[in-house]
Amino acid sequence: MDQDRTLEQLAADYARHRAAAVEATQRVAEVSATVTSPQGLVTVTVGGQGELRSLTFNSQDYRRMAPAELSRIVVETVDRARESALQQMLGALPGTGIAGMSVRDMMAGRIDWDRVLPEQLDISGFNLPGRMA
Repeated sequence: MDQDRTLEQLAADYARHRAAAVEATQRVAEVSATVTSPQGLVTVTVGGQGELRSLTFNSQDYRRMAPAELSRIVVETVDRARESALQQMLGALPGTGIAGMSVRDMMAGRIDWDRVLPEQLDISGFNLPGRMA
């Protein structure tokens, strides 16, 4: 029956879109960026939410620096790492939101994909032509 084929196609499309959404969320969770300052003084690693995961001073040169200069270098390097992580996340996400949720919500990990897109789609309540309700 043609309607059965359409339902099969819808179910297959749904499963494919759900898998893509779950995969994108996993890729976002794995994002990490490591950047070294232009002078090689400091290396920082940030996670997908921009959180600082590590800060390494690559030499003892920082001991001779003014505190304000050292602070500026650290902050600029963290900012560059955060930008790199953001670009990675944007590359892992679709250009527009899914199911009315914003890309920002997806980036922030505020989506429970199992709740929004359950593995099994229940179509029992749909009134389809030629199908008994």
